Amino acid sequence: MEYKQLYKSDFQEISYNETHNIIKSSWNTPINLSEKLYREELNKYFEIIEETSPQLILVDAIRAYYKIKPDTQEWINERNVQIHKKIELRKMGWAVSSDLFSQISFEEALDNVKDETAFQLNYFDDILEAEKWLLI
Repeated sequence: MEYKQLYKSDFQEISYNETHNIIKSSWNTPINLSEKLYREELNKYFEIIEETSPQLILVDAIRAYYKIKPDTQEWINERNVQIHKKIELRKMGWAVSSDLFSQISFEEALDNVKDETAFQLNYFDDILEAEKWLLI
């Protein structure tokens, strides 16, 4: 599937497929990334999600090694719930590293989001499988 790049930094690339109304966010975060930089990148992600109002979100976190701190997890939960309710997100697919710690970190960051919003959330170890699932 083809995507139009909307944003690119050293830590993430955000692209959009208008036909399927899907945002793809690919993360490349080192384990030693500063909390300040990580939150700045998340704010850019949230800004683009609000602007585009996608029905589907694909997150490629296979190269995301940053361990999300508990207070940031809570902040992510709050922002995700607000935004995903507002845009009426239908589905979110995550391709995650087989690294257990980064996967647990992402699941914890999205813990309350699943409970407080109506969209479907699923985890994969392959980006193409996640994309296929989103399009079903």
